[in-house]
Amino acid sequence: MTETVASAFARDPAWAFLLDERYPQLAGEFAGALFDQRVGAGSVWISAEATAVAMWEAPDASERTSQTERDAWTAFNELADSRARARLAAYDAAIHRARPERRHWYLGVLATHPAHRRKGLASAVLEPALESASAEQAACFLETSTESNRRFYERRGFQVERDITAPGAPQVWWMRRPAQTART
Repeated sequence: MTETVASAFARDPAWAFLLDERYPQLAGEFAGALFDQRVGAGSVWISAEATAVAMWEAPDASERTSQTERDAWTAFNELADSRARARLAAYDAAIHRARPERRHWYLGVLATHPAHRRKGLASAVLEPALESASAEQAACFLETSTESNRRFYERRGFQVERDITAPGAPQVWWMRRPAQTART
């Protein structure tokens, strides 16, 4: 799974900004921390052979313990230098400023291994959370820094709500999928 995410984001402007020239050394630990932070909440969906993954924060994600979150980031923080940790903190703060107070689902990562793209895997791992959000009539949010991903999400009902700004970061779009009525 970490190989899938690291490979999928190898050319992503936001991840390049966050991990800088140390991308090859940090990407796997970064992906692992994002996974560990969410998997216990049951809001991660993975395709067969881990060639695609969707990592969400469900509306009740704030109930996870701060110790769990600290543990998830231990290995990354040991490898990352202070500059990478500062970039991540600034980016994370910008994301948290954009997130609404109201109940919502947040897509932290959607990744398909480059060798398995265009097979519907991203849509397949995305759909369970979209269905859950619809059943709860909750909005969904995410951020992306590539035009192709922005178009992918727009085809699934997301709309650009605003730009995310963090010092030195590339252009990042904050996107929202309004609350949907569950399908019958």
